Amino acid sequence: LPYGLYTDEDIAHRILYVEASRGCPFHCEFCLSSLDVAVRQPEPDRFLGALALLLDRGARHLKFVDRTFNLNLKVSRTILEFCLERYQPGMLFHFEMIPDRLPDALREVIQRFPPGALQFEVGIQTFNEEVATRISRRQNNDQAAHNLRWLRQETGVHLHADLIAGLPGETLESFAAGFDRLAALQPQEIQLGMLKRLRGTPISRHDAEWRMVYNPNPPYEILQNSALDFGTVQSLKRFARVWDLTANSGNFIETTPILLGTDPSPFHAFRQWANWLHAQTNRTDAIALTRLLELLWHYLTVVRGLDARRIADALLRDYQRAGRSDVPKVLRPLTPPARGSRERSGKARPRLRQQRHLGIGNA
Repeated sequence: LPYGLYTDEDIAHRILYVEASRGCPFHCEFCLSSLDVAVRQPEPDRFLGALALLLDRGARHLKFVDRTFNLNLKVSRTILEFCLERYQPGMLFHFEMIPDRLPDALREVIQRFPPGALQFEVGIQTFNEEVATRISRRQNNDQAAHNLRWLRQETGVHLHADLIAGLPGETLESFAAGFDRLAALQPQEIQLGMLKRLRGTPISRHDAEWRMVYNPNPPYEILQNSALDFGTVQSLKRFARVWDLTANSGNFIETTPILLGTDPSPFHAFRQWANWLHAQTNRTDAIALTRLLELLWHYLTVVRGLDARRIADALLRDYQRAGRSDVPKVLRPLTPPARGSRERSGKARPRLRQQRHLGIGNA
């Protein structure tokens, strides 16, 4: 590990990447790990000794970059118990998990972690079994959904679930259905990524059949294919960015469900907001929080015609959840003075995204 070159101040305030294993037993064609050799692990005592040293020096945020952390259940449980024994308030341990592999031996120790201590990145990528087979991805979708539902209902794990747009044969309708299925499981974050043709990966074997066209420049993202034209791909990229600003950020955890409303398709409901926002601003980045709040207010009360008092209350609770005490100007006509001060500064100590989802402050 390189962390001997860092000061204790660095160790305490940075995200530290560690590996308990390398390699991946799966062969998903979009991933460079599909080219790797078999999974291998360092000697457990040596690894745990290095981990203990980092924690003793004040490490607070460890991100395990193992491609499949829960592959070897004995090792996974040992590391989780090690982290639990040394847990201090404010620590966060991040693991990339296989979504359909969560036996009782792991569930038991996961349940003992306090809320916000664990983040699991779970790569769903696609719920379309035909597409998954085409790209050599093995996954029991029903079991994965069952595990995600259990994690949300029975634990305090922060769930970060991934979907990929642009896979060969994945239509807009298929992708929307997958998004809706994942959204119904209520992970705190849904990361929408665009397919990339990483050099050397087998995904290129589909180029001719599915007319895959990629950007020739890094990060080599999909531009179009026979199932998704260029305009649709661009709209999905905008959708992903606006979802990140609105839902994943944790800044609008109460307003987002109102935004999705009773539409049977969360994808359809949110796409309307994303398209409207882009039409108003012609951008999907560098939108200040207060400006985004104003646009949400206008969209929900004017475009959608929803009750102004209800929307004002939800937006204000979302805005002040991070510790701000002021009231945004657009909400003041419907906000009693006791709810906040117009004169006081809205500046608040930044919170981790995971803490915003939980509604708790930095330790």
